[in-house]
Amino acid sequence: MKRCTWIVACLIGISVCATSGESKGQFTATLPDGTIIELVGLRPYGGGNPQRTRDKSGPWWRPDGTQLTIPPDERVDSCSWSDSYLLVITLEDKDDCICKAVGPWDSDLTVQPTREIYKGQGFANKDLRRFTLRFGNQKSADIRLGVTAGDWKVADRWSIKSDWTPYSLILSSVDQLVLRCPEQVGSDVVAEVTQVITERATRLVLFDQDGNQYESEGQIKGEGIGLVRRVHRFKNLDRKNIEHIEFQVKPYDYWITFSNVSLQVGHKTQVKVDIKQPGALLKGETIPGFDDIELDFVAEDNEGRMLLICFFDMNQRPSRNCIMQLAKKAEQLKHKGLTIIAVQSSKFDGNALNEWVKKYNIPFSVGIVKGAVEKTRFTWGVKSLPWMILTDKNHVVADKGFNINELDGKIKTITEK
Repeated sequence: MKRCTWIVACLIGISVCATSGESKGQFTATLPDGTIIELVGLRPYGGGNPQRTRDKSGPWWRPDGTQLTIPPDERVDSCSWSDSYLLVITLEDKDDCICKAVGPWDSDLTVQPTREIYKGQGFANKDLRRFTLRFGNQKSADIRLGVTAGDWKVADRWSIKSDWTPYSLILSSVDQLVLRCPEQVGSDVVAEVTQVITERATRLVLFDQDGNQYESEGQIKGEGIGLVRRVHRFKNLDRKNIEHIEFQVKPYDYWITFSNVSLQVGHKTQVKVDIKQPGALLKGETIPGFDDIELDFVAEDNEGRMLLICFFDMNQRPSRNCIMQLAKKAEQLKHKGLTIIAVQSSKFDGNALNEWVKKYNIPFSVGIVKGAVEKTRFTWGVKSLPWMILTDKNHVVADKGFNINELDGKIKTITEK
């Protein structure tokens, strides 16, 4: 009898282990550098959820709708949006990894670490991170995460003088940002940065007279069309000791999509995981279709012609300058057998875009992304804006990610083949 009991126990244990391994595999992405990211689970985050009380957060479930008996994050907080969800991921083998979540209403949402005191049972030694996303009245959704893998690089640097104040000086930048001069607020130093939303993580780093550095990714305090305002607070720091400031960046090297994630406990789904690198639209690949782009362009009418697709953002001066330069070269490029297409690639008023096109007599098709902006840029491998893609006569990618001064040389390479 004891032997039978032991055999049954072993079989149960094997079954549990197999189920656990299979389940983790469904919700886990392993990056080429060895970083492992698992989407652990989610719960309703809206304050009006009927299953939530002041002392209870409501049910947690795994991405496939299976209920979680142990919450990974034990906080019972909520937000005012009724269609919000709190999601939790774990990271392995990458402590310095920065993640960004993208949803229908969020394009620059940093994934925040979970404090030790709030980690659920069994998660104490895990690198646990949480974020919120909003969805409409739907039973499942795709969850997209941007992940950094490289090192921080200095995009801009400023020396600070003691008599400067945020009310007397806005620091100029070679990057796409505006920095108000840091100020002393009590025992802390506070700095405000308004920057364009791009496919990269950013942070502000202060250096004191002794070479010590203080880092902040900042809290989002407002968003506009293509812009985000972050407030950086450096605690227990005297502004007089600041020697210089650096604005540091590193790109999101990978995008992970968890497809068909259940938004209801008990609603079973089959979750798929996809990993892609931005800029992965490689030479030799046929360009994607224009289904998600509102554009006056017919591919059949341009058979046998090279294409130049320029993704740009009207909110950014470099993008506007790029389109203006292309407009000046348009007639010359047309005679070389090239058709130009410009695509507005961030949220923007379509009427205002049309007015700008008419005002400056832009002589080529200018479209706008009508679907999910981030998804479209992801599909086309757009790393930054403006971003140009050049095709051969068969509409196969010949080159990408170059600047306008290199365009003539790129075209010559194609036509001389």
